[in-house]
Order: sequence, then C-alpha cells, then structure tokens
Amino acid sequence: MKKIGVTGGSGFIGQHLIKYLLKKNYKIKSCDLINPKNIILNNKNFLFKKIDIYDEKTLLSFFSDVDCIIHLAASLGVQNTEKNSLDCLDINILGTKKILNVVKKNKIKKFIFSSSSEVYGDQKKFPLREDYEFRIKSTYALSKITSEFYVRSYSKKFNLNCNIVRFFNVYGEDQKKNFVIPKFIDLLSKSKNLLVYGKGNQVRAFCNINDAVYGLYSVLRKGKKNQVYNIGNNKEVISINELAKKIKNLAKSNVKIIKTNFKNSDRTKEREIFKRYPDLKKIKKDTGFVPRISLDEGIKNLLKK
Repeated sequence: MKKIGVTGGSGFIGQHLIKYLLKKNYKIKSCDLINPKNIILNNKNFLFKKIDIYDEKTLLSFFSDVDCIIHLAASLGVQNTEKNSLDCLDINILGTKKILNVVKKNKIKKFIFSSSSEVYGDQKKFPLREDYEFRIKSTYALSKITSEFYVRSYSKKFNLNCNIVRFFNVYGEDQKKNFVIPKFIDLLSKSKNLLVYGKGNQVRAFCNINDAVYGLYSVLRKGKKNQVYNIGNNKEVISINELAKKIKNLAKSNVKIIKTNFKNSDRTKEREIFKRYPDLKKIKKDTGFVPRISLDEGIKNLLKK
C-alpha cells in the first residue's frame, strides 16, 4: 500500500501522520475544509483538495486510486460537540457513512476509522480493553460509537477490510490550547496559575503525538482485518493534579496550582470520565506497537517550543 487517502488531514493528528508517511515514501491524498501547513503542501508526493465530507461524488473521484483511506475528519472537543450536538452527530456519523460508501464503490483495499477512548465512558476494570462494552457520557462518544457500528456493518455486508483505532489522550506540538497539556503550558508561558477542575484526581495516560502516529502506521501495515485497537501510552498513569505538578516542575515555574469548580470548565462533572487508560496487549501482539516517548520527554520538548 503506497498511496494513502486521509480525511481531516489538516487537523492535529492528520498533519503529523501525513509528515510521517511522506518520510516513509508514501503518496498522500488529503481532504479537509482548511489548508494544511506549507511544509506538507510543498511535497511532490502530497496532493490536497478542499472537500466537504458530505460531497460523496467529489470524494469518489478524489480517492479513486488510493490503496487505503484513513478517516480522521470529525467534529471534536467536548464543549463544541455538546453545544452543537446535532452538527456533531451529522458530521461524525453521516461523514463516516459517506467515506464508507467511497471505500465500497472504489473497492479500496483497507479502511481505518479513527475512534476515541471516550467510547468506554466510566468503567470498573482497568486497563481498558477493546472488548469492554460502551458507556455513553457525551454526544461525541455517541457519534463515535454509532460510527463504529456503521464500520462493522459495512465491513460485514460488503466484505471490507476495516480497522478501528481508539486514541487515548494524545498530546503534542500544534495541538489546540483547549486540551489539558497545551493549556497548562500556555498558562505557564504567561506566568498564570494552573487551573485544575474538581479535586484533580481524574486519572489519564497521555500519549505523545509521535507515538500515536507510529501506532496508526503500525495498524496500517500490520493490523488484522476487522479488528479494533487501542492506541495510547499505558506506562505512565497520572492524575491531573500530578500532571500539573510535573509540568510546573519541569518548567521550573513558581506559579500556583489552583483547584476550581467544574462550572468553570468545558466539561461538567456529569460528563467527566474520572479514570481512563488503555490495555495495549492486542495492538502489541498484532502489530508490535509499543509507545516509546515518556511523558517527561514529551513535555520537555513542548516547553522548548
């Protein structure tokens, strides 16, 4: 597979993935509603086109000669997707259906759907395995769960080769500042106190973008037909309180860590998921993927920017 189609290629994960694949000598065709960075546009093996995810006719033509489509395009962000819940459901579910039609009609060899760890909701057993049942806590989670069902249904009915990947708390360069790590680093750069919502005992395992892209590449090359894979970093499970302290210490900053009410956050207490980290046994067994970048290393690199 040497020609890859990417939807949402101008987004956070998309641009990092495309840069990685170009270095591996893949030819890339990407569509989005916003332009990618010039560093990608100037590569002779990269072709970009502005296409609305609902425009199936144009998508069919644009992706007529690719070996695989990686579907990253989505409505993101808890606050955005709750505020615009119908748009979120339309874009994420109907957009996925349009892309699946393209895969079916163009007889594309492989399809990878980008889902989310949000689909697990609150669970009682950890780490989270791919076979755990869904628990819906947000519109965004509902949109991803429904899209996963579409992927499975198309795969079964039309004998498509599909993979679903569920990302766990990816962070890194060029991420929007409404995500916790870039938000903390941005506050530090302005000598402002770090705000932690609730008690700060929410537990996460953060995955550097370079590891996330490497995980996606591993599934592209070695993912088994119609399997679901977690992509994340299970080596460093950390509370948001501990994360704030870590970033403050690595930055050698004197700012304070202030606990504040959920009312001031983009996520209500009712929608918050208090514990989430992945089991990676399946993806390691099938593809060999193991995350390589420690949280300290990833944060230090961001602090240098």
